[in-house]
Amino acid sequence: MNTRILRYLTAIEKYGSISEAAKRLYISQPYLSKILHDTEEEFHITIFTRSRGGLNATEAGRRFLDMSRELIHEEDRFVKAFRSQPEQAVLRIAAFPSSYPMDAFLRMLQEKPELSYCIHYKEESTIDVIQDIHSLAADLGIIFLKQNHAGLAKEFFKTRKIVCRRILDTELHVIVRSGHPLASAEHLELRELYSYPIVMYDSKKGTGIYTIEDGFYNSASLSDLVDFDRFRQVLYIYSRATMHNILTQTDAIAFGSQAVMEQEKNFGLCSLPFPFPDSAVPEEYGNSLFFIFRNDRPLPALGETYLEYLNRYYG
Repeated sequence: MNTRILRYLTAIEKYGSISEAAKRLYISQPYLSKILHDTEEEFHITIFTRSRGGLNATEAGRRFLDMSRELIHEEDRFVKAFRSQPEQAVLRIAAFPSSYPMDAFLRMLQEKPELSYCIHYKEESTIDVIQDIHSLAADLGIIFLKQNHAGLAKEFFKTRKIVCRRILDTELHVIVRSGHPLASAEHLELRELYSYPIVMYDSKKGTGIYTIEDGFYNSASLSDLVDFDRFRQVLYIYSRATMHNILTQTDAIAFGSQAVMEQEKNFGLCSLPFPFPDSAVPEEYGNSLFFIFRNDRPLPALGETYLEYLNRYYG
């Protein structure tokens, strides 16, 4: 049994008769009839029954033909992937939902229009990024880690054959839309924040070996600094696009990092320094951006190109 035979049999159903299918396939009718007979004998089923209206698929025949089409489709995908585009670069990126890696990614696409590629770019929590790298579901991961946990995290990665390299350090900021009432304040105070809706990601708890904190600025990571019970309106979101839409179209605020390049121009958002008590910036509220990959698998050339852009603009 091979897919060529499956293509012949599905053609019988498509054209309604053995004679018409044989004509379209440029093979003899007796040869096609023999293929049908031999296949029915091999699998002990009847694929078609005859009626005045022509051939009709039996219940078993419909199942056989449906599964045949699935196999044919998969073969076509396989051939297309490995024959038609041998020069196409493939890269799978798993990234923490942040504007830093996305901005570098967009700059690469804009400045390298000559590249032939197939790129998967997925945004997810730090825990899920690590899992995707560990399980080889992604080639390159971009994550945030707390600065005071970076040393422990590197030991965690080392035992799992994961390379972890720092890109930049960030500080806690308040994110608001351009023109927000807080954007023009000369001295931002913590109590002022409680007058506005708060938008944040929910934290995903690590399970099994994935026990590193996820890097989100939210009620889980900032509970010692911010009294989240004082916010009258709380919005939990699960995508960066949703956060941007809410922030740009309402007076809601969010906690994040310092601005990416041309942030206000491109996204209509401002990053305001967080009003820490005594203007001090405690280390435990600083995050660092890292890239990770498996040390037993070479990073694709396109991944190296992307990292050049990430380091050029934010390293």
